[in-house]
Amino acid sequence: MPFTVEPVLTGNRHLCRIRKVPMPEKSVLMKYLQVLPLLLIVLFNIVLFNMASAAEPFVFAEDKDKKQLTLSEGTMPVFTYQYDVIEHDNVPRNNPRRTSGCYVHPLYGLNGEILTDNAPGDHYHHHGIFWRWSHVGLHEPDGTTTEHSLWENNTGLKQHFVQWLGGNNITEESAAFTVENGWFIGDPKEGKKIMRERVKIIAHRIQMVGDVRSRAVDFEFQWQLTDKPITLRGVDGKSYGGFTMRFQPFVPERRTLASRSEINRITVPTGIAPGDLEETPLPWAGYTSHFPRRVFDADVRMQGQPVEGAVVTVIPHEHDQPSGAVIFIPKEHPDFPPTWLTRYYGPLCVGWPGAKVRTFQPGETLELRYRIWIHDGAVTVPQIEEAYEEYNRSVP
Repeated sequence: MPFTVEPVLTGNRHLCRIRKVPMPEKSVLMKYLQVLPLLLIVLFNIVLFNMASAAEPFVFAEDKDKKQLTLSEGTMPVFTYQYDVIEHDNVPRNNPRRTSGCYVHPLYGLNGEILTDNAPGDHYHHHGIFWRWSHVGLHEPDGTTTEHSLWENNTGLKQHFVQWLGGNNITEESAAFTVENGWFIGDPKEGKKIMRERVKIIAHRIQMVGDVRSRAVDFEFQWQLTDKPITLRGVDGKSYGGFTMRFQPFVPERRTLASRSEINRITVPTGIAPGDLEETPLPWAGYTSHFPRRVFDADVRMQGQPVEGAVVTVIPHEHDQPSGAVIFIPKEHPDFPPTWLTRYYGPLCVGWPGAKVRTFQPGETLELRYRIWIHDGAVTVPQIEEAYEEYNRSVP
């Protein structure tokens, strides 16, 4: 038991009195201990609030010449949206896939690495994150059906920008925009619009999900027919057609199965896919690799001096830190889970409605939503599942 010393004045002498200090009752101590966790939680939330307040702001920047809208968090780019049609110099001039728009590229990892590829030589019609169908059937009044392809662009059917809707919306936790596109046959100024397309993209701040540093980017789509019935269909035996992400994975010099599985990984709920998948029902699928990254400004040096305004793409090395992204399908998605096509050379394709024919009538509205979950490191199935369940809890 502790003691206290008290001075006592007796005549002309100074004495001390020693007193025992009673300990608090056990019940009082228990009350203190019960309150302590609450105090720690309050302190933790204060720290998080201060961190959020100190976070760098989201910034949108439009380049009207390039027809691009780029989102950055502070100085770190998040993605670029190619909002209207441009030419791709690497595609031959007589190829109908030389021009395209209405897609996201680049999509950046959390450390500035470039996750997506655009109009690669093996598939000119792959553009970062895009949403197109390989078979679009336009039903005519005489009972015939005209076949088109948003993938191949070989019949003049293309997506074109129409207008921004509502302006950019930036909060402490996210940044979003909404755009209206149209599916036009021929020149959008003179051609025929067969579909009205509304796209909302929401980027969230980097956060920890469990022990994984990550960022979520949500895509919300709404399509409405404007004229005649339309049939959407994927490719027989493969099902692709719809929401697609083309990755830009690291390709080792020695293309062995061992080196591929160690560096590039497609992860599905059953684990790492041993090979490519076709017409496989999945709630999610992810790609992990070593991706090229961009080094900006002061990080770029020539003869020891920083180069202002310089941007250099750094080729990845097989010993670099991996990263990647996962496509999440909400459980409310039509025909859940949809079928997928996955390829180790880069694409993850959500096939909906897949190889089945789905016909929509004029005035009918189709709504779909997806999430891209960007992560650091090579994540495990339980870590992905935790993020996936968090996403489903957030879906209205």
